[in-house]
Amino acid sequence: MRNELLVIEDADVHLSILRKIAAQAGFNTTGVNSVEGACTVLRRQTFDCITLDLSLGERSGIEVLELLAELKCRAPVIIISASDDKALAETVRIGNFLSVNVCPPFAKPINLQLLRETLKQIATDTERQKLVRSAGW
Repeated sequence: MRNELLVIEDADVHLSILRKIAAQAGFNTTGVNSVEGACTVLRRQTFDCITLDLSLGERSGIEVLELLAELKCRAPVIIISASDDKALAETVRIGNFLSVNVCPPFAKPINLQLLRETLKQIATDTERQKLVRSAGW
């Protein structure tokens, strides 16, 4: 069984690249291009991992972090953004304050090899956790 990844990205080319990298890392992907789309899908489905662009049209990815906190979502969240290092660090701090499982962020342009390795590690960890839960340990 493959893990499920939600890709929240408003640029079609980036969405396509992220889907390809995720598939190589062992994920099925659902892609949305707005805060509204993310909120809709997150309220009806759970994911093993989420990638989040911070700039989603006129709205901010921080709104998605707030929803994840409200939903008590524990899936790892990988922030991917063209924002500067200070803004990325601040967003991670906000995510941590909200008790969201925020991973170290990726600045655009994305280091695709590092992202692939990160996603593979998350997939491996998720599979291990599923095995432990199914064994009742």
